[in-house]
Amino acid sequence: MGFTVDFHAEEEKNVRKTFFLMFIFLLIMALFGLIIDIVFALFPIFTIVLLVVALIQVLISLKRGKQVVLRSLQARPLNAEDFDEKQLKNIVDELAIASGMAVPPEVYVIDNDKVLNAFATGSNRENSVVCVTTGLLKTLNREETSGVIAHELSHIINRDVLLMTVISSLLGAVVILKIFALRGLFSYLRFGAYRSVAGRRRSSKGSKGGDKSALAIIVFLAAVAALGTLFSFVGRLTLLAVSRTREYFADSRAVELTRNPYGLSSALRKIWSGSEKMTNASVATAHLFVSDPLKRKINNRTSFISNLFSTHPPIHSRIAILENRSEEDVKNELFALNK
Repeated sequence: MGFTVDFHAEEEKNVRKTFFLMFIFLLIMALFGLIIDIVFALFPIFTIVLLVVALIQVLISLKRGKQVVLRSLQARPLNAEDFDEKQLKNIVDELAIASGMAVPPEVYVIDNDKVLNAFATGSNRENSVVCVTTGLLKTLNREETSGVIAHELSHIINRDVLLMTVISSLLGAVVILKIFALRGLFSYLRFGAYRSVAGRRRSSKGSKGGDKSALAIIVFLAAVAALGTLFSFVGRLTLLAVSRTREYFADSRAVELTRNPYGLSSALRKIWSGSEKMTNASVATAHLFVSDPLKRKINNRTSFISNLFSTHPPIHSRIAILENRSEEDVKNELFALNK
């Protein structure tokens, strides 16, 4: 397998892509608000509100995103007295120096011996974190661990973490609005209808006007929820597409750092056959990991639908590229391991 990628050029391209996608998502948010404003004659209220919500969401994610992810996954700082964790720190420091990072990332550990996985997070190189499970530390040898760490450092160097943080936060803004609209709709249908019936019983005057107002509110909330669902769906597909593409590139750069494609490919084999589902991971954090922590079958398929909705490329495809073999041979080998 020949690696002739200009990583510096790719890194700059990723920075440009980050700002481009951020611009596109902000345009989507503005369009979302504009449609609501035009349909319900509210311009420019919703357009401004959605842009403000999106910007606030991005700023919060960049400022606090790392802490939120680490807390949600119950990660802790490494224990320098533990041999395996001390060796992990040495690997991270060595590869950080080899990659040209001025400051090695912080190292965190998740206490879970049944899960073999790792991820990176943080808004920039100086604010980055690499986190692994105890299961990975106890199962992988040094070469395999180096392959996984190099993969995660590649995400940091390539600014994939920044890119995914920005996309996720903008997507989160749409989801928040959709949730508020749905809750408002259900609450109004439940309690508003009751008040409307009670009002009719007290007086029949003005009931037609009240019915029109109630219908307008219902239509408005339903439209916001529907548009939010549509835009979040499109945004989700974009997030997944970017995530899959960057996994291949991180694998490539990991080999550039370690000069050993078999360290990472061997690690991926063990992760495939020996890791269980991570119960405290979620759809919101799954794309951060070296392999899908939720163990969803869709990530092992190569159909059109699976390519749209998977967070990671199939492991057999990644191993086949790393070892310069046919995907079918690797796939058969992996499935034979689980029989």
